[in-house]
Amino acid sequence: MEHLELYGKHVILTPMMEHHIEPLYAASLPSEIWEWSATKILSYEEAISYVKEGIRAREQELHHPFVVLDRTDDSVVGSTSLRNIHFHNQSLEIGATWYHPDKWRTAINTECKYLLLQHAFEKWQMKRVEFRTDECNKRSRAAITRLGALEEGILRMEKKLQDGRIRNTVVYSILEHEWPSVKRNLEAFLER
Repeated sequence: MEHLELYGKHVILTPMMEHHIEPLYAASLPSEIWEWSATKILSYEEAISYVKEGIRAREQELHHPFVVLDRTDDSVVGSTSLRNIHFHNQSLEIGATWYHPDKWRTAINTECKYLLLQHAFEKWQMKRVEFRTDECNKRSRAAITRLGALEEGILRMEKKLQDGRIRNTVVYSILEHEWPSVKRNLEAFLER
């Protein structure tokens, strides 16, 4: 898969590499990050596994995991991915997104999604970009809706979590013809 690095005013999305293990682990320490997440980084060993699995998925051209760098100080503040990439179907998912709580409700998430959506629709010519989240994750659901994605429905008992709970997953999407309007709205958010 191509080497893909995306640059914004607030963030740099850089391919996940082994040298990111320590800073990703440091960013992942607040437990509230993982309340609704299917994958969790709760130990240094899990951080190692998270990064190595991400690199392996990229090498197998399944996912493209990024480390999110805050441009104010080049610190690692989280991670996000282009996942389930299907060039034949012209669709993909943006997911596995998490940030240090200090970056919640900042321009970081908006700009990450803007850069990923722009690349998906304008460079890769995708027809559909999907988002998935836990039905119980109200913060994530509100953020996805704020982006302009439309809720499509709920996949019942779709994913077993590390704690044994089986979650219902809410699916959202943005389609190619919706992107220009979503793009204008995200650009307006980022200009504020």
